[in-house]
Amino acid sequence: MGTYTPTRPELRELVDDGIRTYLERRRAEAPDSEVLVAEIERVVASGGKRLRPAFCYWGYRASGSGHDDRIIRAAITFELLHTFAIIHDDIMDSSAERRGQPTSFARLGLDGALLVGDLALVFADAALLSAGFGTDVVAAAYGSYSRMQQEVIAGQYLDVTAPNDIDPERARRIAHLKSGSYSIEGPLVVGAQLAGSGDELVATLRRVGVAAGEAFQLRDDLLGMFGDPAVTGKSTDADISDGKRNFLFATTAARATGPDRDRFRDGWGADRLTVEETAWLRALVESSGARAEAEGLIRDLERTAADELRSADIPEDARAALGDLIAAAVDRVA
Repeated sequence: MGTYTPTRPELRELVDDGIRTYLERRRAEAPDSEVLVAEIERVVASGGKRLRPAFCYWGYRASGSGHDDRIIRAAITFELLHTFAIIHDDIMDSSAERRGQPTSFARLGLDGALLVGDLALVFADAALLSAGFGTDVVAAAYGSYSRMQQEVIAGQYLDVTAPNDIDPERARRIAHLKSGSYSIEGPLVVGAQLAGSGDELVATLRRVGVAAGEAFQLRDDLLGMFGDPAVTGKSTDADISDGKRNFLFATTAARATGPDRDRFRDGWGADRLTVEETAWLRALVESSGARAEAEGLIRDLERTAADELRSADIPEDARAALGDLIAAAVDRVA
């Protein structure tokens, strides 16, 4: 789409350096938290593409602002927030492995993992507030950031309490709240507001983020069920055994008929599923057309995001960088 700097690998290095420096300082300030900080460092280092900080950075640059160390310090907020979210998600799912490594829940138990996740959230908030921006712009950005946090937590609650008869539209809404809003939309908006962007640009970037964020989560659901575990670092059986009421489940349950419908709803998330039962459930997601429906929806959402991005009044390097980031978020294999 075009050239831009820093490149994605260069930006990732800047973000990783920023996280490392920030956590070293927090450890020095409170040495009693050494074990907790070390676990946050381990989780952050276990993988991830640093897409959320990158969206925050380019949301800032979309205003026409140049490179600034302050936006790197602010952008790490979203990697720390993501760390909080996945640690708590693993607790709720009793997950033993993520990214091919033991989860905090597996290593430290429920109490230890809960506290590590809590501290990651505290650090995320503090990183945004201490990045060095003026009081007015921080206040505007923090308002959006705080609402986004509320949406993430509400989405997680709605996810774990979703009923068997959840409809596809409701499943899409939950996916937006629990993941899409903080993966792309929130970082873009906060980055733009830290640059002092006007309401029109913020609204445009929000529309870009809403569409791309939902596509990102749908891709995550597809990879969770049909991806390569050697690449994703996660079992393709996990969402089935955990009974995730996501778009794939809701669409399949709505389309299945007769005995298949009852067997699908009763089997999804049931205790001690056999290999054969799990394979049958996955096969019905495929044969019902739910997988193809999700793929089609991803393409539609990606086009919507691209159209909004094309119409945005932003510098060409920011447009190119954001286009590449959206592709990396949506068309990924892990």
